[in-house]
Amino acid sequence: MGVDGSPAAFGAVRWAADEALLMGRPLLIVHAVELHGPYGRIVDEHGIAVDAATEIRHWQPGLDVTTATWHGEPARVLVEHSRHASLVVVGSRGSGGFRSLLVGSVGVHLAGYAHCPVLVVHHAERWAGPESLLPRHRPIVVGADGSSAGEHALGLAFAEAAARSVPLTAVRTWHEPEHRRGRSTTSADIGEITARELEADLEPWRAEYPDVPVRAHVAHGPSVPVLLDEARDALMIVLGSRGRGGFQSLAPGSVAQQVLEHSAAPVLVARQG
Repeated sequence: MGVDGSPAAFGAVRWAADEALLMGRPLLIVHAVELHGPYGRIVDEHGIAVDAATEIRHWQPGLDVTTATWHGEPARVLVEHSRHASLVVVGSRGSGGFRSLLVGSVGVHLAGYAHCPVLVVHHAERWAGPESLLPRHRPIVVGADGSSAGEHALGLAFAEAAARSVPLTAVRTWHEPEHRRGRSTTSADIGEITARELEADLEPWRAEYPDVPVRAHVAHGPSVPVLLDEARDALMIVLGSRGRGGFQSLAPGSVAQQVLEHSAAPVLVARQG
């Protein structure tokens, strides 16, 4: 978990603590100090990370929380820590290294280069105060494009839905290929084929997580509007970092980056080491 002292960062810390509790893992809170000097760890007994840890221990006294303050560029520090993490969490707005989610910002950099999944919490300042309740009963949305990265995203989404006891919506969009126009295969046929392919991809995960209610949503057209519309009432949206069709990459203008920048819900990017 990366912090920078902003309300958004502390709201994201509360999300990270909640994730750690649900998954039975410890929480490491990391602060990066961008000053001239060599890259390395700093002894800081009264810094931003320590203050955040103190608040989290009051909120969740049973959680194992540690801190680290490092001298270096925030994106680099967090990418290095991701080598030994199961999840990295950041807010999409903050100060210093965690300003807004623009191309090249910490959140987008992590989503493209981290060695583990990355959760970007949008407008996390909404949950900065201890009186603010984290969302509990909304569905999780996953972009399931049929790629290996999409399969990894499905696994993460099912695990999250099972841990939180919430339903899951799996989204796949399709476009009519140019070479099929005017031939015997109709748009309805393509839609039915896409729906069957999605159901086949969901089948093993339904068997592994039989208690998770699943809705398969197949739509014709661009992926971004469909995903963002589903995300309006979602607890989070899960995407693969690379794929095919609508969920290709985190390049400027890609579906993944557009969802990262515009989603109303937190976005979990299924990075793989």
